[in-house]
Amino acid sequence: MKTFIFSIGAALMVATAGSAFAADLPSLKSAPVYAPPPAFTWTGFYLDAGAGYGEWNANTTTRLPDTDICHLCANQIQGGHGFLGRAGAGFDYQFADQFVAGVFGDGTYSAMRGALQDQEPIWTASTNQNWSWAAGGRLGWLMTPELLVYGDAGFSQARFTGGSLLNEDGSASGNSTQGFTANGWFAGGGFETMFAPGWFWRTEYRFADYGAHDVIDDGLAGRGDDIHFHPFVQTVTSSLVYKFGWPGFSTPGIPSFTQVTDGFGSPPAATNWTGIYANAGIGYGLWSANTTTRDPVTDGCDQCVNQRQGGRGIFGTVGLGYDYQVTNKLVAGVFGDFDPSQLKGTIQDGGPYFAGSISQNWAWDAGARLGWLVTPQVLTYTKAGFTQARFGGTGMQDTHEGAGTDFSTSGFSTDGWMLAGGVEAEFAPGWFWRAEYRYAQYGVHAIADTSPTDSQDNIRFHPEEQTATVGLVYKFNWAPPAPPAPPAPVVAKY
Repeated sequence: MKTFIFSIGAALMVATAGSAFAADLPSLKSAPVYAPPPAFTWTGFYLDAGAGYGEWNANTTTRLPDTDICHLCANQIQGGHGFLGRAGAGFDYQFADQFVAGVFGDGTYSAMRGALQDQEPIWTASTNQNWSWAAGGRLGWLMTPELLVYGDAGFSQARFTGGSLLNEDGSASGNSTQGFTANGWFAGGGFETMFAPGWFWRTEYRFADYGAHDVIDDGLAGRGDDIHFHPFVQTVTSSLVYKFGWPGFSTPGIPSFTQVTDGFGSPPAATNWTGIYANAGIGYGLWSANTTTRDPVTDGCDQCVNQRQGGRGIFGTVGLGYDYQVTNKLVAGVFGDFDPSQLKGTIQDGGPYFAGSISQNWAWDAGARLGWLVTPQVLTYTKAGFTQARFGGTGMQDTHEGAGTDFSTSGFSTDGWMLAGGVEAEFAPGWFWRAEYRYAQYGVHAIADTSPTDSQDNIRFHPEEQTATVGLVYKFNWAPPAPPAPPAPVVAKY
């Protein structure tokens, strides 16, 4: 029995010793395979919906319906404006790491109301661009895996409503215009950035040209002129985008408030946006103005029905500003800009059938901005402040004959307020590109239509303006993110 117990004990000792010795030997099992997290990819389908604001301008002349001879030979630029909603769908394909190409379609419901005019009897109708749709392609560049800047272009169709034509005193003429659908093209651009898994925020500018259309004036008063109407439409929208199958995440749901305000993922590396900057750029803008005419002596209305004149063109911008980084996500600052411009349009005195070409020659603004850092090098922001614009004077033409008169208007400056938003992104140390949308509204100004020996009406002119710019920004004393600290040395233990 003692021999048996001794044998069992010896066997256990050998087994235990063998196990301990084996534990000190290298394992023959293969190491677990590392599975990297799925890479970001923009390939896939998406839905989008949002809202915005738009302006339209339209070159107009009138022609006799039987002979096609011009009746109003001097071009008039009518205008309109209003809010809009947009919804769409698309498919993107990511290639070459940083490029994204895609196709899309969207529909827009709008209330961009303006004026349509038959100059011969000075009849005016209200017309509204009440819907449009677009289909096209886009090409973008990924500044970061979650931030896309892009351009797009394609085909578009828009619907303009008809309306009852009113006399100068606001009474019904008995005639009306018919609604019509116009085909055209569009081009635009914007940026799209992720703020929570699968959810993106998009801001887009779009310009559309819908070609010329003959609008018929007809009714109880008999056939009027054909109104040759050529509209241009400019819109800015802000939308939410939901991307299906965004990799690396569980099925996206409604983002939490914390995800929206603090950003998704780890805190950003330290940067410092505090400091002075200078900026310069170029842009395109539209203005439209509510106008009526009043007798200079009695102040009674001569053209009582509101006309909406318009203008458009390119401009430059230069400016200075100062930013202060409040937190790792928020930036606040002040700014001032000056914009030399050539936004040329129409001013009209309906009483004597006079019209002239008027241009916004310059504008300046000053105010404050508040921004949110999407990444340490990308800022989205909004800003507001005071603005002043200068409109030049013009010689007036007889709109029937297209001939000059000895009447003219003087230039004037008008004050107002502005509201804007945009994105700023670094592309080299201290250098940033900026894309910005701005809306400005100016006060009412009474413009005298006079000659050396006589005076006509006072033209009450109330303009608003919508512009889009791209430009460069140089930040003085820009502090880029600090490089990561080197790993600590490994100390061998014996």
